[in-house]
Amino acid sequence: MIGEKRLLGVMTMAYQDYFFVERWYRYWSAQIGPECLYLLSHGNDPVHREIAIGANIINLPRDSGMYKFDARRWRSMGYLASGLLEFYKWMIVSDVDEIVIADPLSATSVGDWIERNTSDNKSAPKNISPLCLELIHLPDEEPESIADDATILSRRRIFQPNWNYSKPCLIGAPALFAPGGHRNNLGPRLLPDGLFTLHLKFFDLPMLTDRSKGRKEIMSEASTNGLEVDTSTSWGSTTLDRYHNIVASKTLRGEDVDLPEYRAAMRKQKQKYTNSFIWGQAIDKNLYRIPERFSALF
Repeated sequence: MIGEKRLLGVMTMAYQDYFFVERWYRYWSAQIGPECLYLLSHGNDPVHREIAIGANIINLPRDSGMYKFDARRWRSMGYLASGLLEFYKWMIVSDVDEIVIADPLSATSVGDWIERNTSDNKSAPKNISPLCLELIHLPDEEPESIADDATILSRRRIFQPNWNYSKPCLIGAPALFAPGGHRNNLGPRLLPDGLFTLHLKFFDLPMLTDRSKGRKEIMSEASTNGLEVDTSTSWGSTTLDRYHNIVASKTLRGEDVDLPEYRAAMRKQKQKYTNSFIWGQAIDKNLYRIPERFSALF
């Protein structure tokens, strides 16, 4: 059929981050095929091409100054994703450590969830914000190391719900994203059942320690070179301190991903925040476990 669109494309951007690029590629290429993946390689990294075989690698010049970097990269991804919607019904635009998954009780894949929940409903929202499950590594509870031959969710399933990272990452219409992708200009958003975003920033303490050190070195290099550094984003924050604050202030509970009270708190100020951060701030002092049925997904 002339003009027929593919169901789903997925876009991210990375500077090095080889572990996350590999897991991103492995997951999404199995679901939708590497030809539907778009990786913006910051600095034209040849390793990205070695990892993401068959994916669309878009080379971007390395910007060591990082000035207003987050705003510029999210504008770029929004423009590119909007153009690709001429060929895809839906695009996922997210950071490389943010992975959208579908509850096995709801769908067999993210694409299956989209078809079940949007294909026959022309009035369905074109702006979807999966609830963020931010994985938090508690070494005493989950002592096994991350292994190449094991899924992450077979080793790490403790999480905190995160309203701020429940980003509107699944779009079915052209969109402009604000820094971080926390909001866009599509207006009202859907907080769906059965669809989630895994955030991997804190999922493994040894890896978090190494990654945090690498981020600080990037910022230090830019300052040493006399470049104007933008410290207004998480690039300039103390990520390890944030991890330890989370662990110290939370209580581990049982298995749960539905979290109806938490979802209600997020929706409470929905209209007020339609064109801003959409979700009102939702506080939960607990950590939870993702049910075991998710363990083979990612």
